[in-house]
Amino acid sequence: MARPARPSVVLLSASGSLPEVDRLLRRSGVRVYRIASISSRPVDPRLWRGRLRRAPPPDTVIVTSRAAVEAGVRPWRRARPRLPRPLEFWAVGPGTSEALRQAGVRGVHRPRRSTAGEIARALPSRPPRCVVHFRSDRAGPRLARALRARGHRVVDLVVYRLQKMPRFTPRERRFLEEAGLLVVTSPSGLEAVRDRLDRPSFFRLTRSARLEVLGERSRRSARLLGFRYVSVAPSTTAQRFTRHLLRELRHARA
Repeated sequence: MARPARPSVVLLSASGSLPEVDRLLRRSGVRVYRIASISSRPVDPRLWRGRLRRAPPPDTVIVTSRAAVEAGVRPWRRARPRLPRPLEFWAVGPGTSEALRQAGVRGVHRPRRSTAGEIARALPSRPPRCVVHFRSDRAGPRLARALRARGHRVVDLVVYRLQKMPRFTPRERRFLEEAGLLVVTSPSGLEAVRDRLDRPSFFRLTRSARLEVLGERSRRSARLLGFRYVSVAPSTTAQRFTRHLLRELRHARA
């Protein structure tokens, strides 16, 4: 199928990711299509707040996704406006960091590489910390186990559940096939692309799509899934991110 005359970008993201990018791309003459990458359902905070109340006041909070900020950090802060001091927040990935800043958290820490295991290595083992980890049901307890092995006390909380997405519609498949650039904002979103296509279609996409991801964790996931052309965005700030996408589109059309 021939590519449209105007360059196009498909943004596969959770709701609320990369605000303002659509407008900036369209102002530069780029077609923009948004497709929901994941669907999540928050766990009722009443089911996990009791564990927090019974635990010692935390000095470290770890968040591994934007959805965990919305389903965990925000309701926790609403229920307890005065948070313990001092309190460190650690985030995996630039999108999660930005979501924490939008939630009013300042001074967010990030490991050098965007992996949960890197956070476990970055936290000093002495003195031991009281850690709260907000996560999804699919993330698993691996990070909590690694932290406990280093002597930390961990409250490991599932605050949202990922739901299965339907197969792509014919219209969405056409967008994917025609896109000059495919932007996927999380490893979960990449896995959802695989699950929402039949195997031959997904294989063709991994061979042809120019993929843009956020963070090293997503880059590794994309490589493991077989994507050939993968680039990591240097920033999620709307202006810088848009400039980067426009450069990548120019390269794709060269």
